[in-house]
Amino acid sequence: MDFRKYYILFCLFLASLIQGISQTKDSYYLQDYQIYSSDTNKLFLQIDNINFIKNNEYFGAIAEGYTLLGFSLTPKFIYYPSSKIKLSAGGNFLSYYGRENEIEASLLLSFQYKIHPNLDFVLGNIYGTLNHKLIDPLFDFERFLNKNIENGIQFIWNSDRIFMDLWLDWEQQIFQDDPFQEIFNVGLSSEFIILKKDNHYKLSIPFQNLVHHEGGQINSNNEEHLTTIFNNATGLRFSKPVNRKLIHKFDFSSYIVNYQDLSPNKRQMYIDGTASYTTLELTNSSFDFLVGYWYGKQYIAPIGNPIYETYSRTKFFVEEPVRQLVIGKLNYQKDVFNGINLGVRFETFYDILGSNVEYTWAVMVVINEKFFLKGF
Repeated sequence: MDFRKYYILFCLFLASLIQGISQTKDSYYLQDYQIYSSDTNKLFLQIDNINFIKNNEYFGAIAEGYTLLGFSLTPKFIYYPSSKIKLSAGGNFLSYYGRENEIEASLLLSFQYKIHPNLDFVLGNIYGTLNHKLIDPLFDFERFLNKNIENGIQFIWNSDRIFMDLWLDWEQQIFQDDPFQEIFNVGLSSEFIILKKDNHYKLSIPFQNLVHHEGGQINSNNEEHLTTIFNNATGLRFSKPVNRKLIHKFDFSSYIVNYQDLSPNKRQMYIDGTASYTTLELTNSSFDFLVGYWYGKQYIAPIGNPIYETYSRTKFFVEEPVRQLVIGKLNYQKDVFNGINLGVRFETFYDILGSNVEYTWAVMVVINEKFFLKGF
Protein backbone atom coordinates (compact mmCIF):
# COMPACT_ATOMS: atom_id res chain seq x y z
CA MET A 1 0.00 0.00 0.00
CA ASP A 2 1.31 3.45 -0.94
CA PHE A 3 1.11 5.25 2.40
CA ARG A 4 2.71 8.40 1.02
CA LYS A 5 -0.15 8.95 -1.42
CA TYR A 6 -2.80 8.44 1.27
CA TYR A 7 -0.91 10.64 3.72
CA ILE A 8 -0.78 13.54 1.24
CA LEU A 9 -4.47 13.10 0.43
CA PHE A 10 -5.28 13.07 4.13
CA CYS A 11 -3.39 16.34 4.75
CA LEU A 12 -5.18 17.96 1.82
CA PHE A 13 -8.49 16.76 3.23
CA LEU A 14 -7.70 18.33 6.60
CA ALA A 15 -6.74 21.57 4.93
CA SER A 16 -10.05 21.65 3.08
CA LEU A 17 -11.89 21.41 6.39
CA ILE A 18 -10.25 24.47 7.84
CA GLN A 19 -12.56 27.45 7.91
CA GLY A 20 -10.00 29.63 9.57
CA ILE A 21 -6.81 29.26 11.36
CA SER A 22 -4.51 31.01 14.56
CA GLN A 23 -1.45 30.00 16.46
CA THR A 24 -1.69 26.66 18.22
CA LYS A 25 -4.48 27.25 20.66
CA ASP A 26 -2.38 26.27 23.66
CA SER A 27 -3.53 29.62 25.08
CA TYR A 28 -6.71 27.80 26.08
CA TYR A 29 -4.60 25.63 28.36
CA LEU A 30 -2.31 28.28 29.85
CA GLN A 31 -2.46 29.71 33.36
CA ASP A 32 -2.73 33.46 33.79
CA TYR A 33 0.23 34.49 35.93
CA GLN A 34 -0.52 38.22 35.97
CA ILE A 35 -1.23 40.00 39.28
CA TYR A 36 -3.96 42.63 38.90
CA SER A 37 -4.12 45.60 41.26
CA SER A 38 -7.93 45.32 41.31
CA ASP A 39 -7.58 41.99 43.18
CA THR A 40 -5.64 43.50 46.12
CA ASN A 41 -6.93 42.36 49.54
CA LYS A 42 -9.28 39.83 47.94
CA LEU A 43 -9.64 36.07 48.50
CA PHE A 44 -10.66 33.74 45.66
CA LEU A 45 -11.39 30.07 45.13
CA GLN A 46 -9.96 28.83 41.83
CA ILE A 47 -10.98 25.51 40.26
CA ASP A 48 -8.81 24.08 37.47
CA ASN A 49 -9.96 20.82 35.93
CA ILE A 50 -8.85 18.79 32.91
CA ASN A 51 -10.99 15.88 31.73
CA PHE A 52 -9.25 14.00 28.94
CA ILE A 53 -8.99 11.04 26.64
CA LYS A 54 -5.83 10.69 24.54
CA ASN A 55 -5.20 7.76 22.25
CA ASN A 56 -1.75 7.17 20.76
CA GLU A 57 -1.78 4.87 17.73
CA TYR A 58 1.92 4.27 17.19
CA PHE A 59 2.98 1.32 15.03
CA GLY A 60 6.72 1.80 14.56
CA ALA A 61 9.59 0.53 16.68
CA ILE A 62 10.33 3.78 18.54
CA ALA A 63 7.19 4.90 20.43
CA GLU A 64 4.59 2.65 22.08
CA GLY A 65 0.86 3.12 21.54
CA TYR A 66 -1.49 3.44 24.53
CA THR A 67 -4.57 5.30 25.76
CA LEU A 68 -4.97 7.76 28.64
CA LEU A 69 -8.44 8.40 30.06
CA GLY A 70 -8.92 10.38 33.27
CA PHE A 71 -8.97 13.78 34.95
CA SER A 72 -6.82 16.25 36.84
CA LEU A 73 -8.50 18.45 39.47
CA THR A 74 -6.79 21.43 41.13
CA PRO A 75 -8.79 23.45 43.67
CA LYS A 76 -6.93 26.22 45.47
CA PHE A 77 -7.43 29.38 47.51
CA ILE A 78 -5.75 32.52 46.19
CA TYR A 79 -5.14 35.68 48.23
CA TYR A 80 -3.60 38.97 47.07
CA PRO A 81 -2.29 40.86 50.14
CA SER A 82 -0.91 43.63 47.89
CA SER A 83 -0.72 44.65 44.26
CA LYS A 84 2.61 42.78 43.95
CA ILE A 85 2.05 39.57 45.91
CA LYS A 86 -0.02 36.46 45.23
CA LEU A 87 -0.39 33.59 47.71
CA SER A 88 -2.09 30.32 46.86
CA ALA A 89 -2.74 27.02 48.66
CA GLY A 90 -4.58 23.94 47.45
CA GLY A 91 -4.15 20.46 46.05
CA ASN A 92 -4.03 18.45 42.88
CA PHE A 93 -5.74 15.12 42.24
CA LEU A 94 -4.91 12.97 39.20
CA SER A 95 -6.98 9.88 38.46
CA TYR A 96 -7.25 7.46 35.54
CA TYR A 97 -10.60 5.83 34.89
CA GLY A 98 -10.46 2.13 35.66
CA ARG A 99 -7.84 2.79 38.36
CA GLU A 100 -9.78 5.10 40.67
CA ASN A 101 -8.20 3.48 43.74
CA GLU A 102 -4.80 4.88 42.71
CA ILE A 103 -5.47 8.63 42.89
CA GLU A 104 -2.28 10.71 42.88
CA ALA A 105 -2.70 13.58 45.35
CA SER A 106 -0.31 16.43 46.09
CA LEU A 107 -0.37 19.56 48.26
CA LEU A 108 0.24 22.86 46.48
CA LEU A 109 1.63 26.07 47.98
CA SER A 110 2.88 29.06 46.03
CA PHE A 111 4.34 32.52 46.64
CA GLN A 112 4.52 34.98 43.75
CA TYR A 113 6.12 38.41 43.87
CA LYS A 114 6.14 40.99 41.08
CA ILE A 115 9.68 42.33 41.36
CA HIS A 116 9.26 44.64 38.37
CA PRO A 117 6.32 45.43 36.05
CA ASN A 118 7.86 42.92 33.60
CA LEU A 119 9.38 40.42 36.06
CA ASP A 120 7.63 37.86 38.30
CA PHE A 121 9.26 35.54 40.86
CA VAL A 122 7.47 32.33 41.85
CA LEU A 123 8.43 29.88 44.62
CA GLY A 124 6.55 26.63 45.23
CA ASN A 125 3.96 25.55 42.70
CA ILE A 126 5.15 27.19 39.45
CA TYR A 127 3.48 27.89 36.10
CA GLY A 128 4.53 24.75 34.27
CA THR A 129 4.06 22.44 31.27
CA LEU A 130 2.59 24.41 28.32
CA ASN A 131 3.28 27.74 30.03
CA HIS A 132 6.96 27.21 29.21
CA LYS A 133 6.15 27.49 25.46
CA LEU A 134 8.63 24.78 24.48
CA ILE A 135 8.39 22.92 21.19
CA ASP A 136 7.04 19.36 21.26
CA PRO A 137 10.40 17.62 20.54
CA LEU A 138 11.76 19.17 23.78
CA PHE A 139 8.64 19.02 25.95
CA ASP A 140 5.81 16.57 25.29
CA PHE A 141 2.30 18.09 25.18
CA GLU A 142 1.06 14.98 27.01
CA ARG A 143 2.71 16.19 30.22
CA PHE A 144 -0.07 18.78 30.37
CA LEU A 145 -2.40 15.85 31.05
CA ASN A 146 -0.41 13.41 33.18
CA LYS A 147 2.33 15.56 34.80
CA ASN A 148 0.61 18.93 35.01
CA ILE A 149 2.02 19.96 38.38
CA GLU A 150 5.51 21.44 38.66
CA ASN A 151 7.10 22.66 41.90
CA GLY A 152 10.27 24.63 42.35
CA ILE A 153 11.36 28.16 41.52
CA GLN A 154 10.61 30.37 38.50
CA PHE A 155 11.41 33.78 37.01
CA ILE A 156 9.20 35.14 34.21
CA TRP A 157 10.10 38.22 32.16
CA ASN A 158 7.52 39.51 29.70
CA SER A 159 7.88 42.79 27.81
CA ASP A 160 7.06 44.11 24.35
CA ARG A 161 10.21 42.63 22.81
CA ILE A 162 11.34 39.86 25.18
CA PHE A 163 9.78 36.80 26.80
CA MET A 164 11.90 34.72 29.18
CA ASP A 165 10.91 31.86 31.47
CA LEU A 166 13.66 30.46 33.72
CA TRP A 167 12.62 27.64 36.06
CA LEU A 168 13.63 24.68 38.20
CA ASP A 169 11.09 21.86 38.46
CA TRP A 170 11.98 19.48 41.30
CA GLU A 171 10.29 16.18 40.42
CA GLN A 172 11.69 13.90 43.13
CA GLN A 173 13.36 14.76 46.44
CA ILE A 174 15.73 12.38 48.23
CA PHE A 175 16.96 12.08 51.80
CA GLN A 176 19.84 10.14 53.33
CA ASP A 177 19.91 6.47 52.18
CA ASP A 178 16.80 6.68 49.99
CA PRO A 179 16.89 3.82 47.44
CA PHE A 180 16.07 6.12 44.50
CA GLN A 181 17.51 9.19 42.80
CA GLU A 182 16.62 12.85 42.88
CA ILE A 183 15.06 14.10 39.64
CA PHE A 184 14.76 17.67 38.45
CA ASN A 185 14.48 19.74 35.27
CA VAL A 186 16.03 23.16 34.65
CA GLY A 187 14.77 25.17 31.71
CA LEU A 188 15.12 28.50 29.95
CA SER A 189 12.53 29.35 27.32
CA SER A 190 12.86 32.70 25.62
CA GLU A 191 11.88 34.63 22.54
CA PHE A 192 13.44 37.87 21.28
CA ILE A 193 11.55 40.01 18.77
CA ILE A 194 14.06 41.53 16.34
CA LEU A 195 11.65 43.05 13.81
CA LYS A 196 8.09 44.11 14.46
CA LYS A 197 5.50 46.14 12.62
CA ASP A 198 2.13 46.28 14.35
CA ASN A 199 -0.62 44.41 12.52
CA HIS A 200 1.78 43.54 9.70
CA TYR A 201 4.47 41.06 10.77
CA LYS A 202 6.81 39.92 13.53
CA LEU A 203 10.21 38.25 13.25
CA SER A 204 11.64 36.71 16.38
CA ILE A 205 14.39 34.39 17.63
CA PRO A 206 13.20 31.63 19.99
CA PHE A 207 15.89 30.18 22.25
CA GLN A 208 14.97 27.12 24.32
CA ASN A 209 17.11 25.08 26.72
CA LEU A 210 16.25 22.14 28.94
CA VAL A 211 18.38 20.07 31.32
CA HIS A 212 17.04 16.81 32.78
CA HIS A 213 18.98 15.43 35.74
CA GLU A 214 18.76 12.18 37.71
CA GLY A 215 21.30 11.60 40.47
CA GLY A 216 22.20 12.56 44.02
CA GLN A 217 24.99 11.87 46.50
CA ILE A 218 23.06 10.61 49.53
CA ASN A 219 20.88 7.85 48.05
CA SER A 220 21.79 4.24 48.88
CA ASN A 221 21.42 2.74 45.40
CA ASN A 222 24.85 3.08 43.81
CA GLU A 223 23.86 1.02 40.78
CA GLU A 224 21.88 3.93 39.35
CA HIS A 225 24.36 6.24 37.72
CA LEU A 226 24.10 10.01 37.49
CA THR A 227 22.41 11.15 34.28
CA THR A 228 22.32 14.68 32.88
CA ILE A 229 20.75 15.30 29.47
CA PHE A 230 20.82 18.68 27.71
CA ASN A 231 18.45 19.73 24.92
CA ASN A 232 18.44 23.01 23.01
CA ALA A 233 16.38 24.53 20.20
CA THR A 234 17.23 27.78 18.42
CA GLY A 235 15.68 29.22 15.30
CA LEU A 236 13.58 31.89 13.61
CA ARG A 237 9.85 32.52 13.74
CA PHE A 238 7.94 34.72 11.31
CA SER A 239 4.33 35.63 12.13
CA LYS A 240 1.95 37.62 9.97
CA PRO A 241 -1.74 38.46 10.47
CA VAL A 242 -3.84 37.73 7.40
CA ASN A 243 -7.09 39.58 6.81
CA ARG A 244 -8.91 36.72 5.13
CA LYS A 245 -12.16 34.92 5.81
CA LEU A 246 -10.48 31.53 6.15
CA ILE A 247 -7.06 32.46 7.54
CA HIS A 248 -6.40 35.01 10.26
CA LYS A 249 -2.70 34.39 10.75
CA PHE A 250 0.19 32.28 9.57
CA ASP A 251 3.30 31.32 11.48
CA PHE A 252 6.50 29.92 9.98
CA SER A 253 9.15 28.52 12.32
CA SER A 254 12.44 26.74 11.75
CA TYR A 255 14.63 25.34 14.53
CA ILE A 256 17.99 23.67 14.90
CA VAL A 257 17.61 21.20 17.76
CA ASN A 258 20.45 19.64 19.76
CA TYR A 259 20.95 16.84 22.26
CA GLN A 260 23.99 16.22 24.44
CA ASP A 261 24.75 13.73 27.20
CA LEU A 262 26.50 15.69 29.96
CA SER A 263 26.72 12.74 32.37
CA PRO A 264 30.15 11.95 33.90
CA ASN A 265 29.77 8.31 32.82
CA LYS A 266 27.91 8.35 29.53
CA ARG A 267 25.47 5.46 29.24
CA GLN A 268 23.03 6.72 26.63
CA MET A 269 22.90 5.05 23.23
CA TYR A 270 24.30 8.26 21.69
CA ILE A 271 26.56 10.90 23.22
CA ASP A 272 25.09 13.74 21.16
CA GLY A 273 22.76 14.41 18.28
CA THR A 274 21.18 17.11 16.13
CA ALA A 275 17.86 17.71 14.41
CA SER A 276 15.92 20.25 12.38
CA TYR A 277 12.26 21.09 12.98
CA THR A 278 10.33 23.26 10.50
CA THR A 279 6.62 24.07 10.68
CA LEU A 280 3.99 26.17 8.94
CA GLU A 281 0.93 26.96 11.02
CA LEU A 282 -2.32 28.55 9.88
CA THR A 283 -4.81 29.73 12.48
CA ASN A 284 -8.10 31.47 13.27
CA SER A 285 -10.34 31.79 16.32
CA SER A 286 -11.34 28.11 16.46
CA PHE A 287 -8.99 26.01 14.36
CA ASP A 288 -5.33 25.71 13.73
CA PHE A 289 -3.61 23.52 11.18
CA LEU A 290 0.09 22.72 11.19
CA VAL A 291 2.31 20.94 8.69
CA GLY A 292 5.94 20.28 9.43
CA TYR A 293 9.08 18.29 8.81
CA TRP A 294 11.43 16.70 11.34
CA TYR A 295 14.90 15.36 10.64
CA GLY A 296 16.64 13.88 13.66
CA LYS A 297 20.02 12.16 13.91
CA GLN A 298 20.89 10.38 17.16
CA TYR A 299 18.36 12.53 19.02
CA ILE A 300 17.32 11.90 22.64
CA ALA A 301 14.98 14.06 24.75
CA PRO A 302 13.84 12.52 28.08
CA ILE A 303 10.74 14.70 28.51
CA GLY A 304 10.07 15.45 24.86
CA ASN A 305 7.56 13.65 22.68
CA PRO A 306 9.05 10.14 22.17
CA ILE A 307 7.88 10.02 18.54
CA TYR A 308 10.79 12.33 17.63
CA GLU A 309 13.52 10.29 19.32
CA THR A 310 15.86 7.91 17.51
CA TYR A 311 15.77 5.13 20.10
CA SER A 312 13.04 3.33 22.02
CA ARG A 313 12.51 4.09 25.71
CA THR A 314 10.72 0.77 26.28
CA LYS A 315 12.44 -1.75 23.96
CA PHE A 316 16.00 -2.75 24.78
CA PHE A 317 18.55 -1.55 22.21
CA VAL A 318 16.01 -0.66 19.53
CA GLU A 319 17.15 2.34 17.52
CA GLU A 320 16.69 4.30 14.29
CA PRO A 321 19.78 6.55 14.17
CA VAL A 322 18.12 8.80 11.57
CA ARG A 323 14.45 9.66 11.81
CA GLN A 324 12.50 11.71 9.25
CA LEU A 325 8.87 12.65 9.87
CA VAL A 326 6.29 14.62 7.93
CA ILE A 327 3.86 16.08 10.47
CA GLY A 328 0.24 17.15 10.24
CA LYS A 329 -1.74 18.56 13.18
CA LEU A 330 -5.31 19.79 13.46
CA ASN A 331 -6.59 21.45 16.63
CA TYR A 332 -10.06 22.72 17.44
CA GLN A 333 -11.03 24.77 20.50
CA LYS A 334 -14.34 26.20 21.58
CA ASP A 335 -15.63 28.12 24.60
CA VAL A 336 -18.73 26.12 25.48
CA PHE A 337 -19.44 28.28 28.55
CA ASN A 338 -17.65 30.89 30.65
CA GLY A 339 -14.48 29.21 31.90
CA ILE A 340 -15.26 25.89 30.15
CA ASN A 341 -13.33 25.03 26.98
CA LEU A 342 -13.58 22.04 24.66
CA GLY A 343 -10.44 20.96 22.83
CA VAL A 344 -10.02 18.34 20.10
CA ARG A 345 -6.55 17.50 18.76
CA PHE A 346 -5.47 15.19 15.96
CA GLU A 347 -1.82 14.66 15.07
CA THR A 348 -0.36 12.40 12.41
CA PHE A 349 3.25 11.50 11.62
CA TYR A 350 4.44 9.92 8.40
CA ASP A 351 7.71 8.06 8.97
CA ILE A 352 9.55 8.50 5.66
CA LEU A 353 12.23 5.85 6.23
CA GLY A 354 9.84 3.35 7.81
CA SER A 355 7.02 4.09 5.34
CA ASN A 356 4.33 3.99 8.01
CA VAL A 357 1.75 6.41 9.39
CA GLU A 358 1.34 6.95 13.14
CA TYR A 359 -1.22 9.20 14.77
CA THR A 360 -2.71 10.39 18.03
CA TRP A 361 -5.99 12.06 18.93
CA ALA A 362 -7.31 13.67 22.08
CA VAL A 363 -10.52 15.19 23.43
CA MET A 364 -10.26 17.49 26.44
CA VAL A 365 -12.57 19.61 28.53
CA VAL A 366 -10.59 22.29 30.36
CA ILE A 367 -12.25 24.24 33.18
CA ASN A 368 -10.65 27.35 34.69
CA GLU A 369 -13.00 29.19 37.01
CA LYS A 370 -12.26 31.73 39.71
CA PHE A 371 -14.83 32.62 42.41
CA PHE A 372 -14.64 35.72 44.59
CA LEU A 373 -14.99 34.79 48.27
CA LYS A 374 -14.19 37.80 50.42
CA GLY A 375 -12.60 41.24 50.48
CA PHE A 376 -10.45 42.53 53.36
